[in-house]
Amino acid sequence: IHHHQKFMRATNEGPGWTADFRVLIGSVDRDLDDVNAVPGVLDPDDYTASQAEGRALRAAGSDGLVWNSVRMPGGGCIGIFWPDVITIPVQGRHYSYHWDGARVDFVRQHDTGKVLAVT
Repeated sequence: IHHHQKFMRATNEGPGWTADFRVLIGSVDRDLDDVNAVPGVLDPDDYTASQAEGRALRAAGSDGLVWNSVRMPGGGCIGIFWPDVITIPVQGRHYSYHWDGARVDFVRQHDTGKVLAVT
């Protein structure tokens, strides 16, 4: 949602259901580098440190990174450097985002039709 909101603000689009997103499900059976303790990597707005760390680890032959989500408490994120690190994904749930002109305020889950408020 964070990056879609940034895009929508930059395009000055009017309100409405704007985009469909699909969850992709795959598995990773490799050791990924945990970058949670690297200074600056978890900054939610400035990617300078995280990009520098990613470049250095990739150049050193790392398969990818793992870190704690900065926008979803309790969530985790991965960054994969090579296509063979993750299995071919299958589609999971399908969502639509509603843009109110300033932010994403609702998410619709297609398989259930449920509309969830974004807080």
